[in-house]
Amino acid sequence: MSTPTAGRAPFWVRLLFAVTLCMPIIEVVVIVLVWQVIGWWTLVALAACFCLGLVVIKRASVGAAREMRSAMAERRPPAREVADAPQALVGGVLLLIPGFVTSLLGIILILPGMRSVSRRLMQAVVGRRMAAGGVHVVDYTATRTDSFRNDPEVIEAEIIETDEDRKKP
Repeated sequence: MSTPTAGRAPFWVRLLFAVTLCMPIIEVVVIVLVWQVIGWWTLVALAACFCLGLVVIKRASVGAAREMRSAMAERRPPAREVADAPQALVGGVLLLIPGFVTSLLGIILILPGMRSVSRRLMQAVVGRRMAAGGVHVVDYTATRTDSFRNDPEVIEAEIIETDEDRKKP
C-alpha cells in the first residue's frame, strides 16, 4: 500500500475533479436522449428545473434565517438549521444548472429524508474530527442580567490584563 505524497491530492478530490470534467458531456448525452423521447418538452422540463431551483434557494435561505433567529430567541444552538441550510442551497444550485443529472441530484438533496441522512453523516464526521483533536469548541456564552437581555447595543466582555500590558507606558 502506498502512502500519499505531499503534492498529490487525495483520491476523493481526484475523483470529484474527474466527475466535474465529465459532467458536461454526461449532461449533453442525457439531454439528447431525453429530447429523442419527449421532443420540445425537454426545454420545458429544463426550464421547470431552473425555476424550482430558484424557489428552493429562496425558501432555504429565508427559512434558515428565520429558524436560526427563532433558535437564538429560544437560546438553543441552531444545530439542525446549520446542517440543513447548506444542503438545501446546494440542491437549489444543482437545480439551476441546466441538465437532468444535476437536477436529479438537486432533487435528491432537497428531499426531507435525505436531509436527516446527511445531517447524521455530518455529525459523524464532525464528531470524529473533534475526537481526533482537529476541532476545538469554545463556549462564548455568558450570563447577562435581564435588563440587558434585549439590548443589542450592550456587549459583554471580560478584560484580561497581562504583565506585559501593565509594563507598557
